Amino acid sequence: MTPFDENAFDARKGGETWRKVGLFQPGLAGLEGDTLFLDLDVVLTGPLDDFFAFQPGRFCVIHDWLEKRRAWIPGRDGKVGNTSVFRFHPERHTRVYQHFCDHQAEVLQTFRIEQQYVSRTLLDDLAFWPEQWVCSFKRSCRPLFPLNLIREPYQPSEMRVLAFHGYPLPDQAIAGYQAGVFKSTLPATWLNDHWKDAA
Repeated sequence: MTPFDENAFDARKGGETWRKVGLFQPGLAGLEGDTLFLDLDVVLTGPLDDFFAFQPGRFCVIHDWLEKRRAWIPGRDGKVGNTSVFRFHPERHTRVYQHFCDHQAEVLQTFRIEQQYVSRTLLDDLAFWPEQWVCSFKRSCRPLFPLNLIREPYQPSEMRVLAFHGYPLPDQAIAGYQAGVFKSTLPATWLNDHWKDAA
């Protein structure tokens, strides 16, 4: 394994996310076969079995909510994953790490965040989860203004994983989030059934 400079990553916007590239190192932890990665701030709300049965051997990831909407912009194709929840094959997808080690300066100059780089490098093997499986609290649950001020956040019925990217964090969503009239939410009381704060 080849270590890389974490300080160089952390100094950049979104820097810590670049550490995920290390998951693609050949032989990491003796991993074999399809391997599911979940960020620590996601909430499991349903069974995960289908995440292993879906498109075996491919790199499966959330279709990034913002990038999907930007697909109409010239020079963008919308084919970018959000790596809060992804599945990879350790033997098949090592090129992510190998290419990064060989072209680190170029990669960091070209791509703002790691998920753009990983999606582009594995484009020929990229598959997006069915959108109802992984939902964004901000995009899928928070009612639009002014309903966010009077209605509890929605609980999508087919959701298996709820992703929290940015704010609010899971505990803030449970308590109710105050961030101006457009981004505030009432308490998402249903999250109490799924979120177990280790603290």
